[in-house]
Amino acid sequence: MFNLTVSENILRMVLGLGVLQGMLLAALIYFYPKGDRSVNKFLAGFILGVSAVMALPMIIHFVGWQNSFFVQSFPLIPGPFLYLYIRSFKETITWRKAWPHFIICIIWLIPIYFNLLKFSKLYPDSEMIPIQALRSPTTIFLIMGRPVLQVVYYWLARRELISYQRSLRHLFSETSRLDLNWAKFLVNGFLVLVGVFFISFPLLFVFPNNISLILLTNMSVGAPYIYIATYLGIKQYTIWQAQPGVNKETAEATIQKVVDIETNGTNGKKPKPVKTAQSDDRMDVLVKKIIALMEEEKLYQEAELTLQQVANKLQVPAYQVSQALNEGMMKSFYDVVNNYRVEDAKRLLLDEKSRNHTILSIGFEAGFNSKTTFNTVFKKFTGLTPTEFREKQNVLTTAS
Repeated sequence: MFNLTVSENILRMVLGLGVLQGMLLAALIYFYPKGDRSVNKFLAGFILGVSAVMALPMIIHFVGWQNSFFVQSFPLIPGPFLYLYIRSFKETITWRKAWPHFIICIIWLIPIYFNLLKFSKLYPDSEMIPIQALRSPTTIFLIMGRPVLQVVYYWLARRELISYQRSLRHLFSETSRLDLNWAKFLVNGFLVLVGVFFISFPLLFVFPNNISLILLTNMSVGAPYIYIATYLGIKQYTIWQAQPGVNKETAEATIQKVVDIETNGTNGKKPKPVKTAQSDDRMDVLVKKIIALMEEEKLYQEAELTLQQVANKLQVPAYQVSQALNEGMMKSFYDVVNNYRVEDAKRLLLDEKSRNHTILSIGFEAGFNSKTTFNTVFKKFTGLTPTEFREKQNVLTTAS
């Protein structure tokens, strides 16, 4: 029993430090001078939400389970914040859009209050929540309903992330500054946290005397997660921050129109606009102008070329350029530009004059901004890395 108490005290101390750090990290995110507060406020809210969930065992320990109804909806807070954070990557989230997602947190308190009131009258002197209360169908529904709702928000956040990731390919030729691996970690890590609770909840029935220790252990998993989420979130750029000279409103309008164009052209859920001969002619003219920019002016050699820059060159709205590429060339902006870069790199790799040039210098000349990006994109289009491509061609040349 002594060892168990020591373990609980250590976990409470670790958890307390984690909660405190979570609050400080949320403040750091919100007030970070280089960040966009309209986006970061949702990440800060998410970190605070996870911290609040981590604090649950300690709060319940101090106030008693009979009086803990006011904190029982804490586990419902992180999911909406995560979803709104991912969604805010491409649009401004107003209070009107946000508040409906938090109504459930208030509604959930009503049945929790009456359920706790019922069992607190039956077991007024019990220090730990009785196993009879845990086994109540109402209690099981109220406890397990929370992670189920969080899984729903995980799915919504994941869907928004996939949509955002797909839209980037219509706006940028190089997306390393908007790398979304960290966002995938954020979303998938949240699912892991929810999954840990699903796994640990049955243990409460198997080891009813160790409820406190099980909950403390469960919540401690969140501490390293919020550290990593904060570190990676601070370094994330928004779409408008990645495009010099483009304000937030213009970027939001462009991405929304690009998403609409892609939706109309791929899943068939929205009716396509009726085309006329005149609109087809304009589309053909625009496609030819884009090809001319790439082949004659070699615009693809600009390392961080964006859709907006091409639109500025052509003096047309960015969404029209995207539409011309999608419908006229059946490709995204990313694929069009990088196809030209890969073809140019292949030409340079086979050119006798470039035989003594390094792979990296050839990549830079073709418009790539790093060796990693060059290798990744080149292999995607050819099935080989630049080095493998050059070696294969040398072997073929020698053999012939």
